[in-house]
Amino acid sequence: MPVVDYINAGSFYQDAGDKIKLNWFCYEYGNNLYTAIKKSGKLSQYRRRHTQEQITEFCIYFVKRMRKSVFDQNTGKSGSIVFDARYVYEFYPENTYKMTQTLLEEALSAWDRQLLMCANCPNRCLSECFDLTDMFDNLDKTGWPT
Repeated sequence: MPVVDYINAGSFYQDAGDKIKLNWFCYEYGNNLYTAIKKSGKLSQYRRRHTQEQITEFCIYFVKRMRKSVFDQNTGKSGSIVFDARYVYEFYPENTYKMTQTLLEEALSAWDRQLLMCANCPNRCLSECFDLTDMFDNLDKTGWPT
């Protein structure tokens, strides 16, 4: 099955030192979030109001905000990952409560799918989250590294 990139991997690193497994995980999660938003029947009105580029920008923003929560959980500062409505309201200040909750539901659904995919993946992006990875470089060379 061909993989479609909705999110640019370069959005998750600035230089070679940022090419860590946690950022790779965030890149993959961003693509899953985008897919969840595009497929959700509950978000058809949202999709009509926002361009593909705006949805992509939101996914990148949301995932980058969540990265801190993932980091805190992996370093023992927190016991869990947080899906915070604040992340949605920061990007869409005029968003309704209902739309925000629906976006959070899709974010959680995409998270669950991401973790299912990770269960069979040998890269161990969450448990070895600070290790450098060549997956970003392989993506540039071949189109999909895993």
